[in-house]
Amino acid sequence: SNLRDEAGWHPLLSLIHLSFGTGENQEESITLRHAGHGPRKVLARTRLTAPLGEEGERLCVLFLQDQRELEARMRTEKLASMGRMSTAVAHEIRNPLAAITQANALLEEDLTDPRLKKLTSMVDQNARRLEKIVDDILDISRVPAQTTAHSGLTLDLHPSVQRICTDWSAHNSNQRALHVYLTDPSTQVSFDTEHLRRVLVNLLDNAHRYASAKLDAIQISNHVVDGLYPAISIWSDGTPMDQSIERHLFEPFFSSESRSSGLGLYICRELCAGHGASIRYQRSSRTCHGLSIEGNEFVITFLRASATPSTRNADETTEP
Repeated sequence: SNLRDEAGWHPLLSLIHLSFGTGENQEESITLRHAGHGPRKVLARTRLTAPLGEEGERLCVLFLQDQRELEARMRTEKLASMGRMSTAVAHEIRNPLAAITQANALLEEDLTDPRLKKLTSMVDQNARRLEKIVDDILDISRVPAQTTAHSGLTLDLHPSVQRICTDWSAHNSNQRALHVYLTDPSTQVSFDTEHLRRVLVNLLDNAHRYASAKLDAIQISNHVVDGLYPAISIWSDGTPMDQSIERHLFEPFFSSESRSSGLGLYICRELCAGHGASIRYQRSSRTCHGLSIEGNEFVITFLRASATPSTRNADETTEP
């Protein structure tokens, strides 16, 4: 087909004309846009052949390389480099941070002036924030070693979810905002209990940050995907995310907030993947304070536990 017939190919056509006009090979990164398809960034290289025949005509050979794979590899390498640097910095921060926290606690014991106690309280709050960020960064280096799909660890999903949600509510304000709907019989799934706690607490903290204070503003429910895979949904009545944020939601060190380390959702994804589970984000509707409300939903899809003698509940302990 003729490249002139479709506007989406015109950038390539211009590059070919430039090669013939200058008599030189060209190389350029261009974006192709076709109706019904998203933009595709490619590296285009032209190579002119030697003159052919008596009239000396030349052909232009065009080489195209999809840039998405290259960009993905570069992004992965960049994130890995940032992760190594951040982990090293986090280790260096830990000791002086512990000294600051301890010194602040000792100082507060001898204070009676409310104004000074308010200052030590501010130091304590910010030290805890910094400690949480340090722990999140160090978690990244530990996640791959801790999680192995089909590790043989299993748990009873619904009681575990209920227990984690109850514990979370006990330590958070506005408990009435969280409602847990677990309607089906419980199911044994392949997952570690402590890892499930970390995933759910991260998602509940995230939901609490953006949800309203209304009744049932945060909802936990269960369903089955494709008639086979147990799933847990964490829904909140938060406002829609900007598409530029949604695209990078599970990437490490990405956050729309200056107060966040941008590691919570990344850790959730890695922990899920390590157990053969998956996590995704979507917009969906729920009945909330008497109305059908659209909100943000994270869905975790689990593997059912294999009914073999080697599998045991992660909550159980055995004698050596």
